[in-house]
Amino acid sequence: MPNFTLSSALNISAQAFWAQQSFETVNHELGPWIQMSAPSAWRELRLRDWPGGQALFKSWIMLLGWVPIDRHAFGSFSFKPDSGFVEISSSWMNSAWRHERFVEPTGKGCLLTDRVTFAPRLPLMTLQLKPIYLLVYRHRHRRLKARYAAQSHPRST
Repeated sequence: MPNFTLSSALNISAQAFWAQQSFETVNHELGPWIQMSAPSAWRELRLRDWPGGQALFKSWIMLLGWVPIDRHAFGSFSFKPDSGFVEISSSWMNSAWRHERFVEPTGKGCLLTDRVTFAPRLPLMTLQLKPIYLLVYRHRHRRLKARYAAQSHPRST
């Protein structure tokens, strides 16, 4: 399956980073171009408090906050307080989506790594979707670095 990995060094401790993470911070990373919807009960929960091992909810992916471009079904979510999370989902565009986010403590903050693996419903779409997803995640890392006074540029593989 197609995949990519991006990493950025941030000037925030891993513990402080996870204490802040919620659907609001996810949308901050994606904004202003993309927003994700969530049921009200989920909007205030910290990611570390999401229940694991069960289907969670469906979310609209919206361009500019109002044009639906995909429907994302959160299938399962597992959070490990010392390292990060693994989200396994599907969407109208992808039969499988796996987003792993790891945050490792460093001497001056933390190293955040996103690893995304996806399987487009139409395999020929890989050539179109991978560059778009890379663009979105590079944008997310720029927003994270701006928010947490980053130390370096994102690396991708």
